[in-house]
This record gives sequence, C-alpha cells and structure tokens, in this order.
Amino acid sequence: MAIKTNNIPLKNSVKADIQSFITSGLKHIYHSAYLFLQIDDKAKVQQWLEDIHDDILSAKSWRDDEQPLIGPNKVKPPKIEPTEILNIAFTVDGLKALGLPDEVIRTFSVQFQQGMTDGQRPLMLGDTHESDPKHWDVGNPDEPPIHILLILNAGLDPDDTSEIDVFAQKHRDLASQSGMTLLYEEEGHRRDDEKEMFGFHDGIAQPPIQGINVYDDGEEIQNVMATGAFILGYQNEYGLFPATPVIHKTHDPDDILPDFANPYDVDMAVPSSELKDLGLHGSYIVYRKLHQNVPAFWEFILREVERIDGELPSIDRIIWLASKMVGRYPNGDPLVPQSDDARGKDDFMYAADDYEGLHCPVGSHLRRSNPRDVFYPENPESSLTVVDKHRIVRRGRNYGEPAFPIEKLDNPDASLVDILKDLMNDNQPRGLQFLCVNADIQRQFEFIQHSWSNNPNFNELYENKDPIIGDNDDPDQADSHMSLPTDGIRIRTSKLPRFVTVKGGAYLFMPSKTALKFLAQMA
Repeated sequence: MAIKTNNIPLKNSVKADIQSFITSGLKHIYHSAYLFLQIDDKAKVQQWLEDIHDDILSAKSWRDDEQPLIGPNKVKPPKIEPTEILNIAFTVDGLKALGLPDEVIRTFSVQFQQGMTDGQRPLMLGDTHESDPKHWDVGNPDEPPIHILLILNAGLDPDDTSEIDVFAQKHRDLASQSGMTLLYEEEGHRRDDEKEMFGFHDGIAQPPIQGINVYDDGEEIQNVMATGAFILGYQNEYGLFPATPVIHKTHDPDDILPDFANPYDVDMAVPSSELKDLGLHGSYIVYRKLHQNVPAFWEFILREVERIDGELPSIDRIIWLASKMVGRYPNGDPLVPQSDDARGKDDFMYAADDYEGLHCPVGSHLRRSNPRDVFYPENPESSLTVVDKHRIVRRGRNYGEPAFPIEKLDNPDASLVDILKDLMNDNQPRGLQFLCVNADIQRQFEFIQHSWSNNPNFNELYENKDPIIGDNDDPDQADSHMSLPTDGIRIRTSKLPRFVTVKGGAYLFMPSKTALKFLAQMA
C-alpha cells in the first residue's frame, strides 16, 4: 500500500532545488504557453540558461516559513502566490546538443533515450492510423527534433490572456536572441469549473507525494505516494531508488553536482564514489497533445441511449451513459453508492460496495486509469499496493474553445438535448495538453496507456478498451465495446469509435536547479 508514515515535509532547502512543475498544479493560474525549441548555438544557449536560472520557479514554499504546513489549528504564514511561472525540460536530443557525453546519456532511462516515436513504441501506445506520429502537429519525426520545452504559466483571470501573451513574447524573444529556433508553440488554459472539452470535471484524482503534500485543510494526509515515484533520489513504491542519470566527476570540475549516493546499480565501469548525481531532484515528463472529437462523443452517446432504451433519449439518460463511460458525473462526483458522502471527494474505494462495477463500470476511463482496490486477481490491500506502483501526477491544460456550453452539463435540462443533437464536427482544434510527472516512464505512463487503457481484457473485461482515451476503432484489431454491468442483463454498447486522437508528443527530462546550473556551465 502507499507509504503512510514519516510524512515529514521536505525542507525548503531541498524544495528549492526541485522545479515547481513537479509538485504543483498551479491552480491559481489560468493560462499556459508551451514553447518547443531547437538549439542552434550551444554557447549562447548555455548563457541563456545562466541568465534565466533564478527565474525558474522552484518547489520552495510560497509561505515565508521553513516548515509552512504546520498542522491543524495553527496560524499559517501568508501565502504569496507567483504570477509568472517558468519551468524547463529537455529531450534526449537537447541534452546531446548541449554536449552531454554518450556515456552519460546512456545512464538515462531507455524510454527517454529512445523517445516516444521510436520503433514499435507508437504501436504499443496506440499511436496508429490518425494518431500516427507522421501526422503529429508537435514532435513529428519527419521534422527537426525538439530540444527544449519551456513551460510558461501566467494570468489570474480566466478571460484575460494579456499576461501570458506578454510573458510568452518575452521568452520567444529571449530564445531567438540566444541561439534557438522556435519549432512549435502551443497554448493551454484551465476553466474555473476545471472541465475538459467533453464537459467533465478533470484533474481530481492526483496522488499526494510524501514530503510534498503533508496537510489538507489542517488534516494530515495519510495515503501518500512515495517521493521516489515522482522525484529522483528517493525511494519509490517498491522501496527502491529509481535509476538516475550520473556523470563522472571529471566532467564536473567545478563540483556543482552532488555526489552520487543512490544505491541503485549503475551500469558504468567505475566505482560509485567517482560519480556525480545528475538526476537528483529531477523527474521525467511525458507530453501528449490530445485532440478531443467532442461532436463524435456526444453523437455516440445520443445514438446509443436511443438504441438501448428504444425511444428518444432524455437528458437524464444521456448524462447517465456519458458518466458511465467517464466514471464520474460531469460535476466531478464519483459514481459510488455513497454519492452524498463522496461528493466532490476522491477518498473512496470500490471493493466493499461496487466490486462488480454496478455503479462505476470496471471499464470506465476513471476506474481503469486508477483501479484503486479492485485489480484482479489481487485482494483489496494487494490491489492498492500494485496500483500505487503505476500512478502518475497529471498536469493537463485545455486548448481550443468548447464545442458547446459545457457548464450546462452540471444542471442539465431538456434544451441540452437539442444542443447536443445539433453538434457538428467543425474541425476546430480542441483538446488537452496532457503532461505528466513520473520517475519511471515505462512503469508508470507507458504501463497505464498500454496495459490499462488500450488493453481490451483489462481486469477480466472482454473487448473493452478505455472508452475515452483507448485506441478504439483500430481496423487492425478487434472491435471494442463498453460493458455496463446491471442487476440483470449486462448492457454492451455498439462498436466504440476513437474519440481522442494523438496530435503530438515527447519524452522529456526536467532537471533540478542544481543540474540546470551544471548544464549551463559544463564544457
């Protein structure tokens, strides 16, 4: 199970070395820009890294206190929320362009070294047909490789983009003056109601990180995930230290990096005492641009409700089927028997009251992306232990404009039926800028995508992939259907189309601030 003891806050001196993107969803900020850059002049880029180093926001507390979350019934120091936030990550090609030796590159994870579009990986991830990388807007393998991702966040007003516009222009100019080419630029934003483009509240089930997330509304958080599941240099859910990139001391003559103290067996023909830790306080970031075909989703729901019921669909039944496929109601409430007690919360399980999925189907997007305490053939306690080994921290933002007033889903009336019926495919870009944090790309992101989302036999199902993000409608595979358990005969939908198309992607490494200083100064 998740580690529940010794959830002692990491010191601010440690947090000051971790980039803020890893630890915070920045819920007070509404707008984002993602600048994908290529290095043209190494020396200029290293000077640029020196210049922006202090501007890169760390995970250090926003309160003026060494241990800010000091428990219940205590007065907390005031929080000063940052308004312009800069974070940075590199692809393997970017680290090579900066001059990291091959012997160092080989100590990064194999998945990071190979990249998202390498060999059979697209097939494994479901990036086929319309989602094939050759069709991507970002990270297309037939175009110049991405080296750097700048993640920019600014703007305290959901309707005002002026702050992010100015912030992004500043960093566009700095990049062009510092030996880089802007390959792609993507926008992102969040809504006040936290809805994604299909109309459902998103980003609720985020795993708390040991040492980072300690108190919630004055109460100590118990079910925390091991720090090393997301941050290199700490124990993960296996009780092991994840593999971390290292460098020989001779490449760090200024002694910038910490000594290597991770007991993981490093595949280098040198003693650990001669190594420096390049990965400490860093993490791996997965980027995916996911286009959401909103009209196709609701057209399918309307058609299926009419087929199942044998009559024109009512708004209640439309919301019922859509929620069954997602695994939550549009407002974010979970599909559990104790709905009033669990309203707006995430601390619920399935084994005791919904083992068979009568409330939240086993094949729903929510339940297969986080099976919680029902993961066949394990018992509830073992299920939690297994599932925790594969969790990710998500950092998604919407892009584009909604296809309809999605806020109406929270208080639906009969007029919404006509709105949904009139939805047309306008071919407008809309979807999710999906980013996630994980210390092990293969064990976390890739496992969830391949073994849970795209697996038609997940958790004893049959021909039932994830109905929302699964690679459904693949002509080279068997048809996929959504299974809905009932007290009587199981309901099975018609063949599922593919509602989400991959339009971009990259595997990245987000270094610590110490490692960034080293990259800026290395010969």
